[in-house]
Amino acid sequence: MIIKNANLITWEEENRILEGSSLFIKDGLIKEVGLDLEKKHPEEEVFDARGQYVMPGNICAHTHFYGAFARGMGIPGDAPKDFPEILEKLWWPLDMALDEDGVRYSALVFAVDAVKNGTTTLFDHHASPSFIDGSLDVIGDVIEDAGLRGVLCYEVTDRNGEEGAKAGIDENVRMIKKVAGNNRLGAAFGLHASLTLNDETLDACRAAIGEEAGFHIHVGEHQADEYDSLKRSGLRVVDRLKKHGILGPKSIVAHGVHIDQREAVQLAESGTWLTH
Repeated sequence: MIIKNANLITWEEENRILEGSSLFIKDGLIKEVGLDLEKKHPEEEVFDARGQYVMPGNICAHTHFYGAFARGMGIPGDAPKDFPEILEKLWWPLDMALDEDGVRYSALVFAVDAVKNGTTTLFDHHASPSFIDGSLDVIGDVIEDAGLRGVLCYEVTDRNGEEGAKAGIDENVRMIKKVAGNNRLGAAFGLHASLTLNDETLDACRAAIGEEAGFHIHVGEHQADEYDSLKRSGLRVVDRLKKHGILGPKSIVAHGVHIDQREAVQLAESGTWLTH
């Protein structure tokens, strides 16, 4: 198709805004930008943007699709006093309750929201301890059906025992291999957070993928993450993750609310992405 009469925001290194310009799209790719494109390609369908802005899609670098079920949800009993209690009273019971249909429908809700809001690429961080094997396939199918792009992962954690951790590792490895070469779907290696991962599991995750893919993990979302890391290893969270080979230019750490300045420098020097 051709989109004409658009104000194009290019997001190039030297960002240009091209007023009254046109865009030629073929086979899902932008082929040409300029004027009078409908004369060059008379057979193409033409859409008149009427001066509206046309820009590259938004990228959301940290989502939890299954969180769709938490919207408006009340937590029984006393209100959680801190973030660890929010995990225990809301998020962990919720993810434990997910089955295949739950995973699919929560992903559909987020896909609709993404399309409505112009977000075309999403990095999802998934957990469904009662439905691990194949869970990322269900999300991937929704992403592709919606015409979006996604980078998926399953959060490995020790909170559900050794068997659950191994199943999470296997799901990440399987998905990373499956989507290799796919230009719509990618995969990272998901980790929950330092505070629910022992040293052996971190080493097993690093060994499972070599240098093929990066990690996606929560870091410093609450002070408890730092306190736990100091207790486990004598190191702050970012230092602990660096020791186990988790950082690097293919990895994303989410939140980073309670890291200190030296940890921020560590992330920058390693090329790790912080999505805040």
